[in-house]
Amino acid sequence: MAPPLMRLRDREWHSPASNELAHQGDRFIPTRSLMNLDFAWSSLTGRRWREPAAIDSSPVILTPKDEYRRRVEENMRLDSEGKPRKMLVFRGTPRNSKPSVLLVDEMMKDQQERLRPIDRIRHVPKSADRILDGTALLNDYYLNLMDWGKKNILAVALWRSVYLWNAANNSVQLLLTADEDDHPTSVAWSMDAKTVAVGFASSRVEIWDASELQQVRILEGHSARVGSLSWNQNVLTSGSHDASIINHDVRSSHHLASRLRAHSEEVCGLKWSGGGNLLASGGNDNLVHVWESSKMGSSRYLHRFTDHCAAVRALAWCPFRSSTLASGGGTADQCIKIWNTQTGKCSNSINTSAQVCALEWNRHEKEILSAQGYSQNQLSLWAYPSMTKLADLTGHTARVLHLSQSPDGCTVASAAADETIHLWKVFEQQPRRGSSKLDDDGDRLFSLKRTHIR
Repeated sequence: MAPPLMRLRDREWHSPASNELAHQGDRFIPTRSLMNLDFAWSSLTGRRWREPAAIDSSPVILTPKDEYRRRVEENMRLDSEGKPRKMLVFRGTPRNSKPSVLLVDEMMKDQQERLRPIDRIRHVPKSADRILDGTALLNDYYLNLMDWGKKNILAVALWRSVYLWNAANNSVQLLLTADEDDHPTSVAWSMDAKTVAVGFASSRVEIWDASELQQVRILEGHSARVGSLSWNQNVLTSGSHDASIINHDVRSSHHLASRLRAHSEEVCGLKWSGGGNLLASGGNDNLVHVWESSKMGSSRYLHRFTDHCAAVRALAWCPFRSSTLASGGGTADQCIKIWNTQTGKCSNSINTSAQVCALEWNRHEKEILSAQGYSQNQLSLWAYPSMTKLADLTGHTARVLHLSQSPDGCTVASAAADETIHLWKVFEQQPRRGSSKLDDDGDRLFSLKRTHIR
């Protein structure tokens, strides 16, 4: 339905414009703004001294003052075109070259000005807002060792242990430590952030209560390390080096709900869509599969994307367009590709000139952030859908392996092979142009402060 002002404009409640007159008048009420009141006053007062002359036929000898008045009146009786001037104007003046403007048109113009997008300043931080020590973080492209939960707690696996860092109070808790011959290979918070799933090199998956710091359950089914995990409500999906994907229903004693086999090598990337109806999987076989949640009983995928020429671990669903998936390839590929899962087509592809290890969408703007490995070792911010580069975020000294986003969508944590975790306020809502917000470099309290997790 059209906006109210547009409907008002289309109804033509006003008088239709004339082709001859610019100012519409009334047939019985003179238009005061178009009358020459000086001429009217002169005409009315001039009759008083001319009336005696009409009775007497003898020539009238005018005084200098009267003669001056007579000449002024002769000039005032004629308009600019030499025609007799009308004292009472009932119609408008001839249309000039300037078009008439209706009040409703002016109202619509004002409304459009208010709805015009506000010019914003895109501020990108020059350095990390905070740096955490991540000693013993494994330098392995195929693992997923960090996740930020909805309760603002960052879970990170450092060698044989998993730690919980509370971003609100800066506290650190040890969740678990594996046996000497084992170590965590993936971590993922549940959607309610009450439990943490941890995959291990020994092929098992453990569920831990984050508040009690106790193990809740062990899930079996894989025959090799579990390098990727993703939650969808009460279903935990795991991907393994055995090339299979398992959907675990954590509510059931018989947790193995379905097993998917489509990859020929390790499944190193898993990501459920925001609506929970689609699952994306990436593997060391350079393939991306898209699965429908309603058809998990078989290994029939919805789409298979074969355009990458290296392992695909970086997967991210667009938060503002549910059918859009971004994927990133490894060292031999170096591309970010945007997929339309409705049509199964690649809508855009950009070569980043470096290994793509992780991807995160900006929830506040149409942007996507990539973690770059060999040989750039940085983060890169891209505009969507043009995929033009907006900025590079430098500070890591080795490849950036992991990205995870804070619950409010403003801060991104990046973990790298240099055994540090950087916190970037790269997704903060941008100030309007002309605002007096202080520069981040002057307002940052922890730009040089380093916190130890372990």
